[in-house]
Amino acid sequence: MDGFVIGLAVGLGAGIAIGISIGISIGKNQKPWSELSKGERKVRIGIITALSVLAIAGVVFFLIRSLS
Repeated sequence: MDGFVIGLAVGLGAGIAIGISIGISIGKNQKPWSELSKGERKVRIGIITALSVLAIAGVVFFLIRSLS
C-alpha cells in the first residue's frame, strides 16, 4: 500500500477515536437544550458554527493538497 493511504487510514481512525472520547467527556456535563438561556444558546450555536467551518476548511485544504 501507498504511504498516503496508510496515513489517511491511521489519521481518520485516530481522529474519530479522539473526537468520540472528547465528545463523551464534554457531553456528560452539558445541560439539555431546553434548559439553556438565550446567551448560552448563542454561545453554543457560535461554537458549533466555528467548528463546522473549521472542519470544512480542513477537508478543502486536504483535497487541494492531495490533488496537486
